Amino acid sequence: MSPHQKVFLLTGLFAGVGILVSVVIIAVGGGFSGPGPSILNPPSPSDLWRVGENIETGSSLKYILTSYGPRSSLINSKVSICFCGSAGEFWKTSFIITNHSITKDATLLLSKKELTRKGEAEKVFRPYFDPLELSVLTIRDIARDPKYLVIGAQWDNILVNVSTVPIKVTERENIKTKAGTFDSFALSYSVGHKTSKIWISHHIPLPIKADVYNSSDQLQYRYELENIVH
Repeated sequence: MSPHQKVFLLTGLFAGVGILVSVVIIAVGGGFSGPGPSILNPPSPSDLWRVGENIETGSSLKYILTSYGPRSSLINSKVSICFCGSAGEFWKTSFIITNHSITKDATLLLSKKELTRKGEAEKVFRPYFDPLELSVLTIRDIARDPKYLVIGAQWDNILVNVSTVPIKVTERENIKTKAGTFDSFALSYSVGHKTSKIWISHHIPLPIKADVYNSSDQLQYRYELENIVH
């Protein structure tokens, strides 16, 4: 076998391994569905989504949020999240939450890698921040690692009683919000009779919209992106 033939063979082997790894990642989540990836059209690194991607100093997101928490709730509240500065591996993140006529604000450190919090929020701010962590920011628990934004990809599981319910990318659609129209992918799962959905879009660091229900079909949280500054 000539040197050129050996190089061609090795290149083919490495390419085949790369395709196989990508295909397996999707296949373990239940296989391919819809017009997305296939064995002949496997997902690529450009299909990956990471929590907190494309954040720059000054990036901000504003949401309308309703979230029912075990200790406190927010009803049709306005939430502003601004990544106002950098502190090494953390973002200096400013939160402003307006619930009816009451406005509370705080600056917390969130890791640049996963947007996890360093330290505790002040006691006076927790009743406002806890519902936010249990809604908009809960995507950090679902997407602990980069995930594929392709139809059929499984992102996580939810344990309900003795059953395991998968959270999967089920569809792709254009979602209209007050912040604009986004090419997005819906994460879906059902723990009761209603289907919960969280919409994710490439290059947006957090979800753009969500409607999530508990096992009793009661609304757990709902939010929608109202404005974004990159």
